[in-house]
Amino acid sequence: MKTYRDYGIDAPDSGNGEYRTVCPKCDPTRTHKGEKDLSVNLAKQTWYCHHCKFTGGLPDNSQSTTQYTGGTFPAKTQPSTHDKLEDAFAIPDLQPLTPAGSAYLAGRGISPATAAAAGVKSTVMFFHKLGHPGEAIAFPVAKDGKIVNVKYRAIEKKDFSQARGGDQTALFNGDSMAGSDSIIFTEGEMDVLSVMEAGFTCAVSCPNGAPPADARNISTKLAFIETNREAFNAADRIILAMDKDEPGLAFEKLVAEHIGPEKCYAVEYPEGCKDANDVLVKHGAAALKSAVDSARPYPVNGITTFAEHEVEILQYYKDRGQSNLFSTGIPAVDQTFKLQIGTLNILTGIPSHGKSEILDQIIVNTARLHAWKWTLFSPENYPIANHFQKLAEKWTGKPLFKSGENVSWNIQEMNENEVQTAIAELSACVQILTITEAGSDIDSILCRVAVCAARDKIKAFVIDPWNEIEHKRPFRLTETEYISDVLSKVRNFARLHGLCAWIVVHPAKMVKDSRGNYPVPTPYDISGSAHWRNKADTCLCVWRDIARNDGSIELHIQKVRNKNAGRAGEVVRLKWTRANGIISDARSDGDNQSVQPETTAETGSVTP
Repeated sequence: MKTYRDYGIDAPDSGNGEYRTVCPKCDPTRTHKGEKDLSVNLAKQTWYCHHCKFTGGLPDNSQSTTQYTGGTFPAKTQPSTHDKLEDAFAIPDLQPLTPAGSAYLAGRGISPATAAAAGVKSTVMFFHKLGHPGEAIAFPVAKDGKIVNVKYRAIEKKDFSQARGGDQTALFNGDSMAGSDSIIFTEGEMDVLSVMEAGFTCAVSCPNGAPPADARNISTKLAFIETNREAFNAADRIILAMDKDEPGLAFEKLVAEHIGPEKCYAVEYPEGCKDANDVLVKHGAAALKSAVDSARPYPVNGITTFAEHEVEILQYYKDRGQSNLFSTGIPAVDQTFKLQIGTLNILTGIPSHGKSEILDQIIVNTARLHAWKWTLFSPENYPIANHFQKLAEKWTGKPLFKSGENVSWNIQEMNENEVQTAIAELSACVQILTITEAGSDIDSILCRVAVCAARDKIKAFVIDPWNEIEHKRPFRLTETEYISDVLSKVRNFARLHGLCAWIVVHPAKMVKDSRGNYPVPTPYDISGSAHWRNKADTCLCVWRDIARNDGSIELHIQKVRNKNAGRAGEVVRLKWTRANGIISDARSDGDNQSVQPETTAETGSVTP
């Protein structure tokens, strides 16, 4: 008997009412393909296309073969045990694998025994990419022993289809999950057959493959998980053998999240292989079995092991913990303290004792030594021209101009050309965050720093000082709790983005001694919370003897969490030259110039 498929029409062989489908006559030539303009009257077995007027009907005959492009396909005789159909949908005739079907599967590494175990059949289907009926591999989807859906794969050209009205949540080979401790979950039927070929009996595939990475209504694509939740919950392990392309990896993540990552394991394929069938074809069943057997616990963000960082740890061992440490550019400081990426550094000191001056010197030195780029939120250094003066004088070793008390100093001032050069060179390594109408709370600041980290590859940022931030403390939090939360946020931000973070903060009001000096503040003297010390990776304090007024400065190293980066309890004596703002080692015997290293292959730094 002729069927709709003999006319290229994809419609059920029986039923009542009207069925809308794609017209085989006009669809191949239309710009917008897939429009369901063909109306099929299932009761009368007639059709009419509302676009091209193609009309006709099925004849009443008793032909024993179905004609299709390329040959004759045997008519169905007796149903097999795999062909128990639900009344909810109708499917084309399913027949034992033809020579063409067997040859196709053999080319994909699938043996007749595996195909038979999975109930794979042959049939004829109309495929849109072919534009005509063609022989296909049929994958019956059984649930509790009954076929509830059938999926098809064209042999002539890669194209897929499935039975109308089939169960869209049933899994191919899904009955194998019953009583199984391990379920191997794949993306397609050929991957299920490949895993079975490798010796595993319990392998299933999702109903419709991985959706595009930007697909909407993803939840509907995951409905099969809830339908099969009982089987997934009963299993000890769900081994995800998904495709390793972008949609496959994204879908794998969604599946793991919805099933439960605690019981999911991920398969890694040999290099150059996208899926399980790729491994089978290129490397054989033994290689695929090894990949599945070696599946590792599905990676969950925030959980790791030392083994996953073996390369990093061995490098750390070989360079004795120095790979992530950087010179400040001040030799005396480097002996007791070095900069480290991914840290929160707290710098305190009495106002006007030189906190910003030392930090500016470190900015200039690291830009020269390590080609570091910095982002600065420093409202106390406004206007911007004033902050430029401080940095430019350290950068060039010359005062911006001579005026007042410094006219007698024997250091040449910058000329206009040098000023313009300094503007260009400092702009390449320093970005300024300004106060905006949107506010300058910590979230606004970190949001802009994140932009600089992604776009400009900065290595460090500064908040100078803390009290200039617009604080939005929730009423439910005490000051101590608020400071703890903010410092944790900044420290975690620095670690996630690989940045060296600095916060300059003033101590609480202190009492002068008989000589007019304030005592050296510690992090515990900072107003608000002991968390200034607890949360910080390093705590530094700048102090100077007001009575001496000779440019000498002390840098007190009060906390260093990483013992490889320095020693707490040390005091470094430095010297500040007022004419050009340069801070140098007090033992440098009059050498007040900042570091001027030569270009090296190791640092890639370039002397301006």
